[in-house]
Amino acid sequence: MRGRRPNLLSIAPQDRERLQHTAHSDALPWYQVRRARIILAMGAGERKGVIATRMGCGEATVWRAWERYRQSGLEGLFTDDRHGHSGRLEQITPLQRAQIVELACLEPIAKGLHITHWSGEDLARQAVDDGIVASVSARTIRRILHDVDLQPHRTRYWKTARLDPLFKERAEQVLWCYGNAARLAEQGIWVVCVDEIPTFQVLERDPIRRAIPGSIEQQEFDYTRHGTVNMLVFLVVHSGLMEMAFLAKNDQEHYLPELELFRQHHQELRGVFLIQDGGPSHVGASTQRYFAKSQGWWKPRYTPANASWLDQAG
Repeated sequence: MRGRRPNLLSIAPQDRERLQHTAHSDALPWYQVRRARIILAMGAGERKGVIATRMGCGEATVWRAWERYRQSGLEGLFTDDRHGHSGRLEQITPLQRAQIVELACLEPIAKGLHITHWSGEDLARQAVDDGIVASVSARTIRRILHDVDLQPHRTRYWKTARLDPLFKERAEQVLWCYGNAARLAEQGIWVVCVDEIPTFQVLERDPIRRAIPGSIEQQEFDYTRHGTVNMLVFLVVHSGLMEMAFLAKNDQEHYLPELELFRQHHQELRGVFLIQDGGPSHVGASTQRYFAKSQGWWKPRYTPANASWLDQAG
């Protein structure tokens, strides 16, 4: 019957001090802390349903803790299930564990599986198919991998560092422009960063509900798509002002007309240091010929490879 008072639990005097210490510990494993609190609560006469609710566990967990202490005392109470008779890890031999770890280090395609990463369930099935073990659970597989700090289901991006002989030269040129932007502007020479934002999504949302007392600002989650656009952004460094153009395509045939239009709009300038990355439209032959014909009005400066973050318009 739910809520029935368990059999009277008598706590040995020599156990109570350790139970109290464990129940209030921040360093011991949670399963030990919870079991100690359960035993103390049952020793105080609380019902197991009340204890289960307070501890956030099932009544079966409360009952098992009571049985552990009643039958084996503190030693049985604080034993980790993963290394006791109820776990299956001890049934796996050291050789089998090594074979399972070796299997997890393989790509699934090596076993003819069209998946990108191993899961515990996939490895358990494959270990049985390969004859490593007669049977094994996904939980045991995860324990084995945890013991060797192996996580085949996870991926972290990695980029191999490569020495760029032009990095220092290009970075110095770009940073010099930034450091002298205000002085150059007084001489009629601007420092301008340019960058494309390709295939930018045009989204329409319902009006934002502005913040009012008692309610934060709210924005509608759903939206209507209106296609994509290629944006070209010019940032004037010394003033922070920006100009924007829209490109039909993100290539040099559409890039150069926008550069020429920018020049026509600012004919009063003596020139522009143009900061840009090494994208195809920026270094193409047509672009280089255009810069050469400008008789020095355009002064292109390129960010180093893999360092487009130096372009403030990006």
